[in-house]
Amino acid sequence: MKFTELPFHELLQKALDKIGYSELTPIQAKSIPFAMEGNDLTGLAQTGTGKTMAFLLPTLHRLLTSEEEEKLPYALVLAPTRELTIQIGEEAKKLLQFTDYGVATIIGGTDYRSQEEALGNKACIIVATPGRLIDFVKNHGLSLEAVKVVVLDEADRMFDMGFVQDLKYIFHKCKNRKQSLLFSATLSYEVVRLAGKYLNDPIEVHINPEKVITERIDQTLLHLGREEKLPYLVNSLLSSSIEGLGIIFTNYKMNIPKIVASLRNYGITATGLSSELDQKKRIRLLRDFKEGKYKYLIATDVASRGIDIENIDVVYNYDLPQDAENYVHRIGRTARAGRKGSSIGFCSETDYIELERIEKYLNSKIPVAEVNESYLEFPVGEFTPAFPEETIPGEKKHQGRGERERKGKDREQRGRGKRDREKKKTNSHVPAKMSHEHHTKTEGKQHPSSHKKSSKGSHQERNKRNDFSGPSHQTNDKSRRNLFDIDAKPKSSTKKKSLWKRILSFFGKG
Repeated sequence: MKFTELPFHELLQKALDKIGYSELTPIQAKSIPFAMEGNDLTGLAQTGTGKTMAFLLPTLHRLLTSEEEEKLPYALVLAPTRELTIQIGEEAKKLLQFTDYGVATIIGGTDYRSQEEALGNKACIIVATPGRLIDFVKNHGLSLEAVKVVVLDEADRMFDMGFVQDLKYIFHKCKNRKQSLLFSATLSYEVVRLAGKYLNDPIEVHINPEKVITERIDQTLLHLGREEKLPYLVNSLLSSSIEGLGIIFTNYKMNIPKIVASLRNYGITATGLSSELDQKKRIRLLRDFKEGKYKYLIATDVASRGIDIENIDVVYNYDLPQDAENYVHRIGRTARAGRKGSSIGFCSETDYIELERIEKYLNSKIPVAEVNESYLEFPVGEFTPAFPEETIPGEKKHQGRGERERKGKDREQRGRGKRDREKKKTNSHVPAKMSHEHHTKTEGKQHPSSHKKSSKGSHQERNKRNDFSGPSHQTNDKSRRNLFDIDAKPKSSTKKKSLWKRILSFFGKG
């Protein structure tokens, strides 16, 4: 079905023509006609199936075709993550570009003033995360009584993130709502319960997720060793000829700076996205990625939902996700808006349990590809690094090797200076013989306070170089002493007697 076959308001149709949307996706074709009539609706569909337009178009159509002037805000859309909220807000602005209505995007991590200005700029629709919206209601005087349409997107994700009570509070504040639309990737018990309580005889629309995946996404699995993943990824990207963009998912945020640095060293334009970055930087990185500054985005599951970029051609699972559903959400970043895409998964010795769960969830085996042996080692040759002057996201808290060595040496020098001063002070108050004995006992042994101070700055670098010859690694535990201390003089050559022998010796029997 084409968009032109539906009786949208002329200003919406004009916006659709400019955006370039022509064919409806299955979830849109099934849900939009019912929603345009004002019915409550539950839509079950995976990410990448076009759910955003499935609720925005009928909502805005009913606003623009209303016989009476509606009070604002007319509609409220709730989403679990900031990234998804921003994406929905941008889509709404595109649809309203030929009207005088505005959109207010309310999320945490950004200033209140700009959001208050957006609310006052004839905002007909609010797109928000639950936490910041409640903050506006309680502390900034935002009223939701005029809201007639409430939309929950990624409802299952909201329950996973603990927004149950927040949703109940928001529904209570939307006293005059006339229509509720709920979209979810899965119908959990909590989702069904919420729909039963707040939706009025909803129409159910289901899209088979497995069919969508197998039809539009070419899946591949590669069995690699854990240490073979990174060189194989580098070689794969260097030989790739994709025209669009790619996302590389990892389970661990500490992997992101390492992967980004490796790719950039070989001239691959890449950046990273994780929960450690502040909201403004995450928004900027996503914008730059979408505009093509970076060809690859390395991310944790924080980015598996909410990134709605049409020209993502490939998704790499550097680590297979621990949650089988997240596999669908990850690879759903490609093959959007009717396009085709591919996903490539790396399965090492630590991923087999996850692979079993994923294939059980999909009810099918992921095709296994033959490993290219030449890709198991990093490529050799001269490469021009990408963005050498740019800080790698997630690495700003970590010092470079040279900086760590310099600071570590400075601390060790200060520690030695302090020890020398303490020795001089001690030696000046004891007889010469005792001073010599004291020096012998403490030779090769660091003062506890200076050990604590110096090891704090250089501990990471010493571990990295496996340098165990330094004094700061010596302890009182003889079983863990350094081999270089073998000539150290023992504390006492006299073996202590047991308590029982000392008692016997007292009576002359020891």
